[in-house]
Amino acid sequence: MTSVTLVGPSDDGQHVVVATAAGEQFLLPITEELRLAVRHARVAVQARADAHTDAPSMSPKEIQRRIRSGLNARELAELSHMPLALLEKYEAPVLAERSYITELARATRVGRDNGSPLLGDLVTDRLAGRRADLDTLAWDAWRVEGEPWQVCVDFTIDGRTSRALWTFDHTVRSLTAQDDEARWLTETELLDVPIPQRHLTSVRAGEAASATVRPLRESRPASPGGAAEPEAPSPTEALLNDLASRRGTREAIPIDESDDDDPGFEGFGPAAKAREAEVGFGAPGPQSMPHPAGSGRDQSPRDEPIEPPTPTVGQKRPAKKGRASVPSWDEIVFGAKND
Repeated sequence: MTSVTLVGPSDDGQHVVVATAAGEQFLLPITEELRLAVRHARVAVQARADAHTDAPSMSPKEIQRRIRSGLNARELAELSHMPLALLEKYEAPVLAERSYITELARATRVGRDNGSPLLGDLVTDRLAGRRADLDTLAWDAWRVEGEPWQVCVDFTIDGRTSRALWTFDHTVRSLTAQDDEARWLTETELLDVPIPQRHLTSVRAGEAASATVRPLRESRPASPGGAAEPEAPSPTEALLNDLASRRGTREAIPIDESDDDDPGFEGFGPAAKAREAEVGFGAPGPQSMPHPAGSGRDQSPRDEPIEPPTPTVGQKRPAKKGRASVPSWDEIVFGAKND
């Protein structure tokens, strides 16, 4: 195995430059697996440093903190050189806590709606679509002191093992993808978009009837000897022609001729005025004004209607008002009645 040393980050910041003893350099991509390995290595280095201190053992709180950060009792025993049986006594409660956080994350809904899929179901469906071996799925959770919980799932596709990593806030049940695999497994934007549907409208009976297909009439060539007959206009064209012919024409008003023969009309002029003077046409006569209905006024003997006085022998009774007769031609021209 060739040993390499760290030179530094690359110019793009996405790789780490390492070099061999012969001076040959290589680019190592910075992936989530590399970050995870460095994190575990940091914990292991700290555990070795604690193991080589003057204190021969760690406190139970420190043991649980190391196990909570992602180690197990066997790994911690190899790093700290402490008895495995002693470490296993403090391992069970922390492993139960990590398992609880894992199940809580898998039961978290990915999305804002109440009907959003759960993380565990969504990951299983997506991996099944990629033909992953579902029997190899392994969920885990850990937490480094001062940082949020990390939830991961390991899966195998075509013999290659991959990992998806999320940051989980158990207080608000919030998941945040940390790598491309996690983003692909929990992508729900396409699922949240409603599928557009066509809205069908009912067709009226008249429109449906008019939409029936009728066979076209066979066109016949016009005979060379005879003149072509004009085509009959369609009902729409006939209606438009009729409206155009009626436009600007006034409709005659029927006159009732029975009023012309009325002998009661005498016309206007001096003759009519003279006749009014003879018969007293338009003379005011006694009239009685009735009281308004519902006035509630009691009728007393003083309120009895006064009868008109009886005319004397020398006084003429006013003639009954009637309609004037139709004047003659002489009355219209000369303004006087023939004697």
